Amino acid sequence: MAAEGGFGHARSPIAALEKRLGEVLGLSLKECAPEGVAQRLRYRIQDRAFDGLEAYAEYLLYAAGSSAWEDLAETLTANESRVFGEPADFSPLFEMASGSGWLNRAPGDKSRFRCLSAGCGTGEEAYSLAVALAEAKSRSPDFEFEVIGVDLSARAVANARRGVYPASRTASMPQELRERYFTERDAESVATALKPNVRFGRVNLCEPDSLLCLGPFDLVLARGFLPSLTSDGRRKALANLARALKPGGVLLLGPGDSIGATDLGLTPIRWGDRFAYEMPDPDRRPERLVEAGESPDPELAFIAHRSALVRAWVRILLEQRGLFVEEASQGIRALERAVVGRPPSFYFLERTLPPRGGSWVAARLEKLGIVAPSAVVFLSPGAPDASDPESSRADSPTLGLPLKPRDLDAALARSAP
Repeated sequence: MAAEGGFGHARSPIAALEKRLGEVLGLSLKECAPEGVAQRLRYRIQDRAFDGLEAYAEYLLYAAGSSAWEDLAETLTANESRVFGEPADFSPLFEMASGSGWLNRAPGDKSRFRCLSAGCGTGEEAYSLAVALAEAKSRSPDFEFEVIGVDLSARAVANARRGVYPASRTASMPQELRERYFTERDAESVATALKPNVRFGRVNLCEPDSLLCLGPFDLVLARGFLPSLTSDGRRKALANLARALKPGGVLLLGPGDSIGATDLGLTPIRWGDRFAYEMPDPDRRPERLVEAGESPDPELAFIAHRSALVRAWVRILLEQRGLFVEEASQGIRALERAVVGRPPSFYFLERTLPPRGGSWVAARLEKLGIVAPSAVVFLSPGAPDASDPESSRADSPTLGLPLKPRDLDAALARSAP
């Protein structure tokens, strides 16, 4: 069983394979095979009659060619998906199809709408995008679109190009859409009507600039594959995905994924019932995200500061005053929370909050119509500098740390909705 865990032993073949896999493909062996490495790779081991996992690892490290590494990638990344496996993620596109517009589609814009399905696997997600966009085209004949799916696995890409699936893979679709865009034959569903608008290619998203040759996109879906990458692979993949966006383009990650504190030039926006990320367009006025019935919650406060100690102290003081408190260690997380559901009434932001400072977070909140400037309080070490115009603003005051209860009471009274 030692070889099964194996990751903590620097000299073991498994540890060496893990390191090499991260360097070559950006994949994390532990994350790709959480159920056990030997279990996930058992068929590869049996195919070549290797004497266990370590023998297979040594073969890959010292004797295998590129095809063996492709087989390994195929095994580690193979996961079954369905057409419209996460229906809510496609709702904003169906809203566009129903004629209500889309938050990043300017009126009268007749350019081709381009979508990227990153880590597309066998293509179900790409065809789901194509269905939603084909519905938009059925209502606006001048609307043109293109969907490109990319994946690390050559075998998955080949299957995606065929567009032939067991009928169970399309069972979650409304019957009307399934009959319109798929041909049923021998318990299989074939994406015949969608193929003219969908293309696929093999791409390693962890290679620098691997997406530049495909051109810019209005929408990029990258759901589900980021957790399988190493931290370095994830950083490279996110940078590639951000560079692939047009101004005003949107990046949608998996429900549990976030860009974290990485400064990619993106800001969170609402996408259906959750958040996505937008590449800001300097030529377009930001959309307001607050809808009817979503006024700030008077009992909710948010604290964003790098120091867990500061967050804990401010949270204690706020809870003593009857407020519920949410917290984050950086600005992107604060914006992610702000655009989903009912926003907090009070924001306490570190003045130098990463990645761009508390003032940047406050400005983005104001532009998106989420909170008034008076709802923001900045936190800074020591007493506020009276010569700093930002610290003396009546609408967004700066409080010194350690925070004193009487100063907090004054700030809450000023900022109360």
